[in-house]
Amino acid sequence: MLNRVAILIVFCAMLGSSTCMAQLNEKPPLSPHGIQLGDPVIQRWQVGAVVQAPNGPVRNLLITIPVPTNWPEQVVKVVQEDLSPNIGRVGYRTVDAGVKQMIVTIPAVAPGGEVHAVLTFEITTYQVAPPEETEGLVIPRNPPRDVRRHLGISPYINSRHREIRRKTLEVVEGQEMAWAQVEAIYDWVRENIETTNEKLKGANETLDDGAGTAEDVVNLFVAMCRAHRVPSRIVWVQGHYYPEFYLQDEDGEGHWFPCQVAGNRDFGGMSEVRPILQRGDNIKVPEKKNPYRYVPELVKGSAGGGRPSVKFIRELLPTE
Repeated sequence: MLNRVAILIVFCAMLGSSTCMAQLNEKPPLSPHGIQLGDPVIQRWQVGAVVQAPNGPVRNLLITIPVPTNWPEQVVKVVQEDLSPNIGRVGYRTVDAGVKQMIVTIPAVAPGGEVHAVLTFEITTYQVAPPEETEGLVIPRNPPRDVRRHLGISPYINSRHREIRRKTLEVVEGQEMAWAQVEAIYDWVRENIETTNEKLKGANETLDDGAGTAEDVVNLFVAMCRAHRVPSRIVWVQGHYYPEFYLQDEDGEGHWFPCQVAGNRDFGGMSEVRPILQRGDNIKVPEKKNPYRYVPELVKGSAGGGRPSVKFIRELLPTE
């Protein structure tokens, strides 16, 4: 694990030629049963919000912006802050162990006025290679509580659907090792489910139809893993998403492994490096009743006579 203090980061825009590669001097010791870190990609992003009051005074706004945080393969730090004097507070919170949010409070904006909170983040994300050893990896019998939540039903992921459970048993039959069982699910989904541009419909309908969106192909892999009691979740990265699954080694230590289901074959590692935005697919935030697959920016508060205009900023900065 990377044992560094990280604060936050940014999110959704297109990767481009401004992505830069840099080799860091030190890498943490890693278990041979876990992911292996390769080359890093370093980017700088600006993220924040600009609030205007074009139609009258605005009061007591709460703005939440999801921001990626540090993970074993990612380190994030704030390098610059640009805050209006009348910003109330800028803080952070983590929800459901997979999403960090920047919290901005704005006591008031005068009619015709504007306030802003814009931060610049530097994010270092490593390439991920599969583990050196896989034979000792097993499906956890009693995973930790924060991992066990990735065995249940999520929006568009009904892992308890009868046909999903039946097909999963059929696919893993004859495979003795846990790694081989998950890989069998992975290969079956890639070889038997066609990727289309239709509407998102969920894992069980994708299985029934033999086709679905790229996101539904990911949903089906996650559902089949969970049906086999392998914790699995969606990782949301810049402009993309992929699943990862969880196994334990001989010492009971757990490890998450990514795989590229919709795209080039990449099982147990991730050679394509993009900033990690969120992890999870059934995420609850305090301000909303229903869970999110992916948590968006949210605005809450009283308008005070005028409807606020809120512009969210997510911008990849050019390489210096």
